[in-house]
Amino acid sequence: VGGGAHIGDVSGAGQQHGLATPTGTVRAVGMAGLTLAGGYGPLCGRYGLAVDNLLRADVVLADGRLVTASPDGDAELFWALRGGGGNFGVVTSLTYRLHELPTVLAGMMLFPFAQAATVLTGYREIVATTADEATIMAGFLPNPDGPPLVFLCPMWSGADLTEGERLIAGLERLGNPVMSQVAATPYHDALSMFDGAMREGNHYRLRTRWLSHLSEAAAEELTDAAAQIASPYSAISMHHFHGAAARVGQAETAFGLRTDHLLVEIIGAWAPEDAEAGYGDWADQTSQRLAPLALPGGYPNLLGADEPGRVPPSYGPNYERLVSAKCRYDPDNIFASAVPTLAV
Repeated sequence: VGGGAHIGDVSGAGQQHGLATPTGTVRAVGMAGLTLAGGYGPLCGRYGLAVDNLLRADVVLADGRLVTASPDGDAELFWALRGGGGNFGVVTSLTYRLHELPTVLAGMMLFPFAQAATVLTGYREIVATTADEATIMAGFLPNPDGPPLVFLCPMWSGADLTEGERLIAGLERLGNPVMSQVAATPYHDALSMFDGAMREGNHYRLRTRWLSHLSEAAAEELTDAAAQIASPYSAISMHHFHGAAARVGQAETAFGLRTDHLLVEIIGAWAPEDAEAGYGDWADQTSQRLAPLALPGGYPNLLGADEPGRVPPSYGPNYERLVSAKCRYDPDNIFASAVPTLAV
């Protein structure tokens, strides 16, 4: 896969052969950038993060050398790349593990905002025990006709679609959905439901928190924040981390959090013709309100340059080794603009 390839390029090529590798949910996002800091997505329960399926990478280092990082060639660089972001060089190509996956059961459910407490309580109970084959996103989407809508976005990647259909039916019973569209479809096509999530030219402020689980207090904070969404592009998403991704040892890759959790993605967005009008402040304030309920650190791919203090706890015991790798491969900090920011 070329360093500039998008998720849709990868999933589309795989679909032609009934194969897939874990990706994120938005096909317009770059695959390399997604992968290098972790790579949450709808297949993480069954196959792990995108970074867990990276087999090798070709990298141009700060001194101009082109090297191949893999378990058998520059293993320390390979370890650091799998979670450490773009701090070590320019990745020109990546090789991924593919999985046979001709069909998934996937789609979107939307519930009235008034049912948020009931739906989120049920969601918490379901994701606590769900099978590896199921990964379920949840959150809030703007609604041009009224209060925001609660969404559930399940994906079942198991061979037994009947079992997946039972899961879907259980999710639908959590409330009275105003819309539920879930069907068997190729993985690449399933990702198309998020094609409108990124509008070219929009301004974004992204914030993130990790939750060990969706406590009642966290659900209330998220619901209160959602009630204040004013932009037609802003949203709150929770990404479900469990299963295969949680069974990777913490020291096997640089990625720091390997226990079951939810990644909260707070998306403040506004059109270029609009003034900022507080949309970015809304994202900041939502993150701050969640902080007392959250785990230390956060998803490195979404940490801002103004949040360097959150980077070390994001990697836990892996952080010192990661900084040592940074000093070894980029001693002059040529890649200082990389996400996340490593102190060297």
